[in-house]
Amino acid sequence: MINVDVQDSEESFARIHSMLRDVPGGVGKATRDVISRATTTARKVSLEGITSVYDIKAADVRDRKNTTINIVTRAVEGGVIGVIRYSGGKIPLIRFGVSHKQPKPGAMVKARQKKASPMTPFRNAFVANVKAGASDHHTGIFERKGKARLPITQIMGASTPQMVGDSVVLEDVEAAVMETIVKRTEQQITHILNGYGR
Repeated sequence: MINVDVQDSEESFARIHSMLRDVPGGVGKATRDVISRATTTARKVSLEGITSVYDIKAADVRDRKNTTINIVTRAVEGGVIGVIRYSGGKIPLIRFGVSHKQPKPGAMVKARQKKASPMTPFRNAFVANVKAGASDHHTGIFERKGKARLPITQIMGASTPQMVGDSVVLEDVEAAVMETIVKRTEQQITHILNGYGR
């Protein structure tokens, strides 16, 4: 799990409280909208950042089995503050850049996680379709543990929190979310004070 601290967001939420405390429901409505927009921005920018740095498709990052993104809020003087929280387990290596995604007996598996990295050979690995349940099959990159044919273990890649933690991705997410919070705070204050949001 990784938390993205949004610097100076406390000031924006305090401003909402200060400007809208006398408007019935105004603070809650504005705060919910700002947090919702910040979450949407975090999802969009983190996905763009990850897929620009890592050799992985957006759909594999978005998969709910791999990624959860939400904003956890806590009360502060004058309002609330949010922390963007990314969680999720390691993503199978086959979801990243690999030499082949279907079984090829005798063929060496090569893979990479970052687009800027060369393909790394995995000399004892192989691509296989395995049964994961009564009716579920999936394809992955596996390696044998020990000299026997079994057991085999799947090779995993990075998790979404690890990829977001990449300094390039993290900086972009923090900057974009902060910009969204500041902009949306002013829009909501104006919108509600003008009577449209009551």
